[in-house]
Amino acid sequence: MHSVLIDPRHLIQLHLIVELGSFHSAAERLGLTQPGVSRNIRLLESRIGVRLLVRGKHGATPTDEGKTLANYGRMLFELSQQAAEVSTAVHDGAFGELRLGLSFSLANGVMSEPISRFLAERHKTSIRVVPGPTPRLLEELDGGQVDLVVGGTQMLPEEHGLRFEPLVDNELVIVGREDHPLDRDAKVTVRELGAYRWVTCPELDPLRRDVEAGMAALGLTRDAIALETASLSLVVDVLTRTDFLTMIPSPLAATLTASGRFAQIAPENTYKLRPIGVAYRANAHIPPIATAFIKFLRAWAHENRTSPAAHMGP
Repeated sequence: MHSVLIDPRHLIQLHLIVELGSFHSAAERLGLTQPGVSRNIRLLESRIGVRLLVRGKHGATPTDEGKTLANYGRMLFELSQQAAEVSTAVHDGAFGELRLGLSFSLANGVMSEPISRFLAERHKTSIRVVPGPTPRLLEELDGGQVDLVVGGTQMLPEEHGLRFEPLVDNELVIVGREDHPLDRDAKVTVRELGAYRWVTCPELDPLRRDVEAGMAALGLTRDAIALETASLSLVVDVLTRTDFLTMIPSPLAATLTASGRFAQIAPENTYKLRPIGVAYRANAHIPPIATAFIKFLRAWAHENRTSPAAHMGP
């Protein structure tokens, strides 16, 4: 005895006829013509050699065999509906894992709010953060090990096919504890800054070069550095307990000062940094969740564009 091949679409049509009571209603629900649905059911009956529906003036009534097969059609219909919902979620970036490369300074708290907001809106997504120096992360992006990199505009040569989209302006900001002696409205002189010791990021962090340039512009030397660390929590604890100062990107400074425990110290001169933005592979498939996160970051940046040093959250 050989198996009968049945088109699962015909079973779904049978289910809807039984569920809705007529060929017309089933065809309308499926976006098909009534003659087309009738033809498919006749084909199904012909294949299995059993009558499935009794046609009458008041619609169609299933036979016992029709009820049995319609039940399978119901399960197929429910599965197809679930698959359609998942497909839509995947297309909209509401499903899956995002591999996100973050530069050290951004991984240290700046991105916490936009990431949490993004995940709160998408309950079936997850983000795996890969922290590190931006140049290394861009190499990993080029190799397909991460989906996106958020950081400064340090880019690989154009032949690598990476695209960088600036999001917010950025500059180095001096931060100390909230009641620091230099926490005042007037501009702080270079001489005054030279009287204090400093906390910086480690030399392996690409930001260190900018920090040293910023300190040099203020007339400060490496001798002024008291602590080098990649730990934001350690920076926070040390600044809270001492009169030390640190020079960090404005988004990170905004995150710290928003807590009310720290203050921005206004020097006579400022030191501009590369804009913060998102990098992605220009000529490769971008996962839907990555596309959704890029759109989210654009909105997040737009809300903060008028004041980049203001609160960085969306």
